[in-house]
Amino acid sequence: MKQHFKLLQIVLLAGALVLLVNGRFTQADHMPTPPPPPTFPPEPVTALVTPQAVAGDSTFVYLPLVLRPEEIGPWVDTQNRSQVVTFYQTEYLASEGVPHGWAGNVGSCNPGSTSAAFKEAVLRRINFFRAMAGVPAVQGFAADYNSKAQAAALMMSAQNDLSHSPGTSWACYTAAGAEGAGSSNLYLGVYGPSAISGYIYDPGGGNYFVGHRRWILYPQTKFMGTGDIPPTSGKAAANALWVFDGNWAGPRPDTREDFVAWPPPGYVPYQVVYPRWSFAYAGADFSGASVTMSKNGSPLSATVSPIYDGFGENTLVWEPGDSFGGAPGSDITYQVTINNVVISGSPQSFSYQVIVINPGP
Repeated sequence: MKQHFKLLQIVLLAGALVLLVNGRFTQADHMPTPPPPPTFPPEPVTALVTPQAVAGDSTFVYLPLVLRPEEIGPWVDTQNRSQVVTFYQTEYLASEGVPHGWAGNVGSCNPGSTSAAFKEAVLRRINFFRAMAGVPAVQGFAADYNSKAQAAALMMSAQNDLSHSPGTSWACYTAAGAEGAGSSNLYLGVYGPSAISGYIYDPGGGNYFVGHRRWILYPQTKFMGTGDIPPTSGKAAANALWVFDGNWAGPRPDTREDFVAWPPPGYVPYQVVYPRWSFAYAGADFSGASVTMSKNGSPLSATVSPIYDGFGENTLVWEPGDSFGGAPGSDITYQVTINNVVISGSPQSFSYQVIVINPGP
């Protein structure tokens, strides 16, 4: 199994310290430049975790999955405004403010563990974004992934730095922590559910292709792991989110649309609409693609980022010529049209609306 992990050693770096201001992320002035996110391993690997574990099996931590209202189903109908509002209020907001319950100590290099309720909150935040994007929920956290991610987060906090290949001279170094660092999204400055939102935001000049977002929304992923260190005296908070479960080589599951976009088509709370927009389609060639947009019927510019494949599904990223973050006084409709997406040798076009809403308190 360790040989499998060696194939995945240079994994995503969050690449930015962030401040959480009124539920929105603001880039700090002293952000480091991150290295590239990881490409897929050169050869298929077998699944590292499987869903056959039974209750009491110490290999897995089975937490409550997405506790959405029963009628919502496997993902959210984003064309239904009331369903989106309910889902935001019952899932996104419910994952905020949960006590971390951490019992470790950075000074003595004790990674400890966060509470089951806190891990559930992290899982709910992940599955909020996946359900809104129309992809299947992550089924749970694997205990082994959690343990190694926790050791990685401890190292990041203790060293006050980020690396997917930390050396043995790093504070609180362990082999398990190094393995976790090599298989995880990493964040310094935030932890828990806020870090998940930060990965979807994906700020920083080095993250123009939103690699962290692409791994969180990757349809094949069934299991993840989280490691979280809250801020302590003189040390920043840290998160390590284990994102590789070996299922990347498996068949692509059904998704709500054939593509995976963020923000997705339909109604979207303004709190989770970020400056970079993305459109993923497995195997698509976006090298000649273009994006046109309008806002409430008026033309809106869109700056397309350079194409960078090999991280999750092939993805087109662009930045609309608009500002995001403030609560809209009324719903705002953005029309998106993407032309010349080459799929199996044939150019195709896609058109959809994103309606930014204020879901209320």
